[in-house]
Amino acid sequence: MSAARILHAPFDVGGHAHQLSLAERELGLHSEVAVFAPQPYGFESDIDLRAGIDVALPLRIARRAAFLREALGRYDVFHFNFGQTLLQVRQLGRVADELPLLKRRGKTVLVTFQGCDVRPFARCHCRNRACARLTHLRAPAAARALRYADRVLHLNPDLGRELPGSRFLPYANVDPRAHEPNPPDPAGTGELVIAHAPTDRDVKGTAHVVRAVEALRAEGVPARLDLLERMRRREVATRIRSADVVVDQLLLGWYGGVAVEAMAMAKPVICFIAEPENPFGERLPILRADPATLADRLRSLVADRRLLHRAGLAGRSFVEAEHNPIELARQVLDGLVDLPRPVSPAAAPAR
Repeated sequence: MSAARILHAPFDVGGHAHQLSLAERELGLHSEVAVFAPQPYGFESDIDLRAGIDVALPLRIARRAAFLREALGRYDVFHFNFGQTLLQVRQLGRVADELPLLKRRGKTVLVTFQGCDVRPFARCHCRNRACARLTHLRAPAAARALRYADRVLHLNPDLGRELPGSRFLPYANVDPRAHEPNPPDPAGTGELVIAHAPTDRDVKGTAHVVRAVEALRAEGVPARLDLLERMRRREVATRIRSADVVVDQLLLGWYGGVAVEAMAMAKPVICFIAEPENPFGERLPILRADPATLADRLRSLVADRRLLHRAGLAGRSFVEAEHNPIELARQVLDGLVDLPRPVSPAAAPAR
């Protein structure tokens, strides 16, 4: 029996789809990522459909439809990311897509939701007007995914509220083998370098991070904020490697892809975690803080570099155990496609 052929489309938020696709290839499957348009932060893909919102609507639809016709003959598994399909249409309060067609053609369908693709605007924290206008269409789109997909996944625990019957999946955006651990020096005494990488300041709570660090500096505490904005992924990773601690987000209640990358480097991460929805419980090594407690948390870390070191090492171990793309690819496809026997870590090729 030939290996399953998998398509990830039409978005790749934070590199999750690309890294999952690489893991599927390592498992012996054929897997590709197609996107409507190149990703803004340097995340890789295999196929650029040149069908983004900057393309005229008739040409955009024609290119998407042409690729779907081709894909029907090329792929066995269609894994849609960011809760959208190749031909999804949202108009007049209704949602239409190609999911019934795929099922009639015997395709395996997966849909992954990642945040504001399904989270109601009232819980998004963003101030994007387009996001607000689309909020009433999220539930109908989710209902179609739950009806037609073989498996629905969500990357943030709170999204399970809108997706009954879906599965939580940790981020697969980072291969820990690609990062050499570089934990903070337990004997360090100099300036504490705090990295923060917002893609959306409102969502990440960046104003609270800036205020906390400014308050510490006004007290004479040796701390400096390294604000990583409008940078490509490689530059962000380089700056995180030089930091002592990473503050992820302070509002949503869960950590993002940049936190996974930081933990893979053995950098401690600070984040607000909504504990009732935390599927990892006490095993999650992220240092907790919210807007009201961030300054106190950072002040304590300046004085306790050994805690920083321990938290960094714990984060690395956690990523190896819970964010391993190979194991996550197995979880995603288990029971849906034939998978090869497990490859021992010693035999797995390094990247």
